Amino acid sequence: MERTKGQKILEIVASAFGVTGLFITALGYPNIGFMVALCASTLYAVYAFKTKQYGILTSSIIYAIVEIVGIIHWTFGNGK
Repeated sequence: MERTKGQKILEIVASAFGVTGLFITALGYPNIGFMVALCASTLYAVYAFKTKQYGILTSSIIYAIVEIVGIIHWTFGNGK
């Protein structure tokens, strides 16, 4: 399946958000890192839907759930 230019750009932007989120988390700011990673998961979900890759869509939803739990833990829970 050939991807459009917009889909390729979306994939690159989602990857950049994902790596940035990991980097921010590794620097010691997990609440912000999880929020950036949640944006990446959202972009990956849009990409997966547009390219009809439902396995990626499913995994991006699972990652989003994990990131939401991380945000709650590090922002409101004992992780502070």
